[in-house]
Amino acid sequence: MTTKPRQSEERVVSPDRDSTYALIMSMADATWRMFTPPAIFVTIGIFADLSLRTKPWITLVSLVVGLFFSVLLVKKQLRSFK
Repeated sequence: MTTKPRQSEERVVSPDRDSTYALIMSMADATWRMFTPPAIFVTIGIFADLSLRTKPWITLVSLVVGLFFSVLLVKKQLRSFK
């Protein structure tokens, strides 16, 4: 007498849970894309200003560059949803 092998128990996830998870991950992804580049560039700008005694000009330019990269990264993320 042969018995059927047991089917592995698969975890069933509701569509609502999947979409909620996707939304949370998308928000987390957008958050780092918005805040990380300006934070990195401003930090570099502050150290450059302190070293070169050009306070606050390099920091301001670095902030603008960081914001520019943030916009590019968020645009790239939005294009992936199409």
